[in-house]
Amino acid sequence: MRTLLMVGLALLAGPALAEPPAAVPTPSSAWLERQQVAGADEADAAAAKASEAGGAKQRCRVVKEWKVGDTVVKHTLCDEPPKKRNGKV
Repeated sequence: MRTLLMVGLALLAGPALAEPPAAVPTPSSAWLERQQVAGADEADAAAAKASEAGGAKQRCRVVKEWKVGDTVVKHTLCDEPPKKRNGKV
């Protein structure tokens, strides 16, 4: 009885195991663009929060600026390195 059950299960699973896995559809370019814009917005928000928390203003200049989709990317150089807060390592 047990061998009959095992043979039956093997015959049922055989065609499913023999088929190649279904190809994963590629996401549309509009979906990818929305994901990139959302990631850039999160990065901008994190940078704004970090700059508010710093307190001291740095003297920085924009060296290079380019546009990626709707996002403007800036490469900046700062004259002075950021200073550490007292009491923190």
